[in-house]
Amino acid sequence: MSLLGAVLAGGGSRRFGSPKTLARLHGTPLWKVVAGRLREVCDDVVAIVNHPGVARAVELETLPDRMRLMGPLGGIDAALDRAWRDGHAAVMVLAVDMPWVEVEALRRLANAWREKGRVSLAEMEEPWGFHPLCGVYPVKTVGPLAEALSRRRLEAGPFAGSLDPLVVDTGLPAASFRSVNRPADLPPPAVSVIGNKKSGKTTLAVNLIAELRGRGRRVMSAKHGHHFRLDTPGTDSWRHRHEGRAERVLLVGPDEFGLMGEWDPHGEQSLDLLLTRHLTDAEIVVAEGFRKAAIPKVEIYREEVQPEPVLDPEHARAAGAIAAVTDRPELPWSVPVFDPDDADTPARVADLAEAALL
Repeated sequence: MSLLGAVLAGGGSRRFGSPKTLARLHGTPLWKVVAGRLREVCDDVVAIVNHPGVARAVELETLPDRMRLMGPLGGIDAALDRAWRDGHAAVMVLAVDMPWVEVEALRRLANAWREKGRVSLAEMEEPWGFHPLCGVYPVKTVGPLAEALSRRRLEAGPFAGSLDPLVVDTGLPAASFRSVNRPADLPPPAVSVIGNKKSGKTTLAVNLIAELRGRGRRVMSAKHGHHFRLDTPGTDSWRHRHEGRAERVLLVGPDEFGLMGEWDPHGEQSLDLLLTRHLTDAEIVVAEGFRKAAIPKVEIYREEVQPEPVLDPEHARAAGAIAAVTDRPELPWSVPVFDPDDADTPARVADLAEAALL
């Protein structure tokens, strides 16, 4: 059964202050992030956009709402109409301001719809137990939707609930469904240096930070580690956490500060969420590690310390890489390649990072 993907981007972005459809997440417009996820699951993808200027900037087929001032349901209506006319069996919708919903979650939704043939929505917490703007609506939904619109019943949650939806466990934490309502909801742009142990990640990251700082950028960094502890048993801060059971401890001194805590039962948080909460005033972040994060990457690969690169050279660009720093330039890299021993390499990598992110 054919599935049309629809990026719901018809909102006015009043709280955001500018068209958030065009706002960038690590250098990529939000519409492009969401459309890319939908393309992995759907047979075709369109964007529902009402602002003519925004529609011209979106490099995707765009449709306006058929009826004005109907909110998100107006976008779903336009997508269902297009799906019906083009012979699709259903529409998968995803709001443009939900860029953290991963492809695997969308696959689960599509599979649930194909198995049951019902409206299939991502499981969420309150207020409805599902998210009405992340899921699959069969074309037969157009009838009940037309009636709701005619009666000006425009709340997406109650309407979706009236359809007796199949609520699907997508495997994602609630934070993955958060919306971008204000510029501060987006993380600062980040680039990650990845590679295997002893490949030179830290040296490259340090040199890249120094290069960007030398260009006047406000740079912050994030380092992924394994099984480390920042606190010392018996210290005052340790007692605050382990005897008093404080969730977090902010340690402040005349020269430095540190924030210490432990993850909740859901485990380690995503890099984007951490950057948004703790490094929001950075102009650019250089991360070390975080190879699975959806941010631009630079791989450093030395043949003498690792048999294979982390990324398949031929598909490195598709995996998010912007450069490779390696002593194996003859491999079929799909990104620019630089010598790890060349003193100019950090500057060349910084050029690419700035071009991709800023």
